Amino acid sequence: MSPQASLQPRQPMRRLPAAALCGVLCGVLWGVLWLTTATAWAGPRMEFQEREHHFGRVVQGKVMDYRFYFTNVGDADLAISEVTTPCGCTAVLAGQDVIPPGGQSFIDVSYDSAARSGEVTRVITVHSNDSEEPELELKVVAQVDASMHEGFKVGETLFGPKCAECHVDPTVGKLGQELYDASCWFCHGRQRQGKTAPALGAYPPESAGFLRDMITSGRLGTEMPGFGKAQGGPLSAEQIESLLPVLYTTPPPAPPEEESEKAEPSPTLPEGTSSAAPKPFFQ
Repeated sequence: MSPQASLQPRQPMRRLPAAALCGVLCGVLWGVLWLTTATAWAGPRMEFQEREHHFGRVVQGKVMDYRFYFTNVGDADLAISEVTTPCGCTAVLAGQDVIPPGGQSFIDVSYDSAARSGEVTRVITVHSNDSEEPELELKVVAQVDASMHEGFKVGETLFGPKCAECHVDPTVGKLGQELYDASCWFCHGRQRQGKTAPALGAYPPESAGFLRDMITSGRLGTEMPGFGKAQGGPLSAEQIESLLPVLYTTPPPAPPEEESEKAEPSPTLPEGTSSAAPKPFFQ
C-alpha cells in the first residue's frame, strides 16, 4: 500500500453555532452580574430614581412640591427611621416606613420660598437601615426671584410664627458659641463648613465692624436677613457682639459626611483697607 493511501483525511473541526455561543456568553455574564449584585445588595438597599431636583426659576413666596421615588433593591426589609432637613421651612414626609425587598415608596418634599432670594439649596437627609448609606442625602434647588412688593424684608417670614421654632426660639438667652449652635448652624453648618449658606472661616479681629453690620442688618439680595432687633430679628446688641469672637477662631474639623464644603481660609485685610470692608462671608 502506498504512503498516500495510508493517510486518512483530516476531519473538519466542528464549530459552535453563533446562537449557541451567544447563549453561553450571556449565561456567563448573567452569572457574574448575579454574583456581583447579590454581594452589593445584601441587606436593605435604597435606590432613588434621582437624588437632586431643580425647580427652576420661581417667584418668591411660592410653595413647591416634589416627590422622590425609590425602590428597596436589597434582600431585606428597608426601615426608614427619620427624614430630616436643617430648615423648618421645608416639610418632608416619608410615604411608607418599612419597605420589603422589591417594594417602592417615596419621600415628599414641600419647599416654601418665602423670605428667600437667589439660588437656594435644601438638603434632606433620609435615615434608615440601608446597608451602604444609612444617612442618604437628597437635594432640591431653586432660583428664587425676589418679591416685587416694595418694602419686603426677608426677616418678616424667617422670624415670623411659621419659622420661629427654628430661627427665633432657640436664640433666647444664648450667647457666643452656644448662640451659634442654637441658630447659625442651620445655614452655615455646625463646624461652619457651609450648608445652605457659605462657609465661615476664621476672620481677623479687624473685621469686627463688617461682621457686626452683616449680622445686625443682613445683606440685600441674599438669604441673610438682619438679625438685629431694630430689623425685626431676635438678637440683642449683646448677643450679636458675643458672636464676633466665635468667628475669629479657626473652625473645628468637619465630620467626613460634611466635608464637601470646606470653610474659607482666614481672610486678611489689604494694607490701608478700612475695617468696614473685609472680605465678605456671603459671596
